[in-house]
Amino acid sequence: MKTIFLSFSALILGLFTIGCNEGPTDIPTDPGTLEKSPSFTAEYEVRLENLSPAGSQPFSPPVFAVHAPTFRLFHIGGYASSELAQVAQDAFNDPLVTLLNNSPKVLNVVVGGLIVPGSSGTYNISAEGNYMKLSMVSMLVNTNDGFTGADKLQLPQKGTKTYYLRAYDAGSEQNTELEAHIPGPCCNTPFEGNSTSEKIRFHKGITGVGDLAPETYGWDEPVAKLTITRID
Repeated sequence: MKTIFLSFSALILGLFTIGCNEGPTDIPTDPGTLEKSPSFTAEYEVRLENLSPAGSQPFSPPVFAVHAPTFRLFHIGGYASSELAQVAQDAFNDPLVTLLNNSPKVLNVVVGGLIVPGSSGTYNISAEGNYMKLSMVSMLVNTNDGFTGADKLQLPQKGTKTYYLRAYDAGSEQNTELEAHIPGPCCNTPFEGNSTSEKIRFHKGITGVGDLAPETYGWDEPVAKLTITRID
């Protein structure tokens, strides 16, 4: 089993990458020389900060994956997998974690804990050989299918690298902004909503079309900050 669970709380039924890379495909792609060595290993500290306003958007327990360059978790203009959609709609991590653990292209998986606005979570990950890419997803829980994440980030060979992450719309659920369709603490209604089949795009935020007030549950971009530091 290659999953590490760190204070797992998969958005319990009542509660419960702009900046350096503008979109999930605008990321460093040069693997460098160390990655090509099968004996290369490295340890990293990864810190995810929730930049949304107080009371706005808690992050569901984030799922991190260290993987090979040929693996991809999501990208703008693509369709969300069923496993990703379940994270983005209801913070239900289990199917995605299973998918990642069963993939030969994934080295290891780390699952964190709930991150409220203004706080952060810090996690340790390891990499080796050709497994030098990092991807991550976490739901903005007071939305229909909003999430933040990073796709195929190159782990640094030394030092620290910082990414500012945007919010994405998974395109898998209609953005009704109704209490009857949102699982977070604003509404406590998981596993409901109107399914759609649209492509992943940048999230428009809370627009006021339903029950949620934009001044309470809205946010400015970037919504998250991801800091990766090599520690060994």
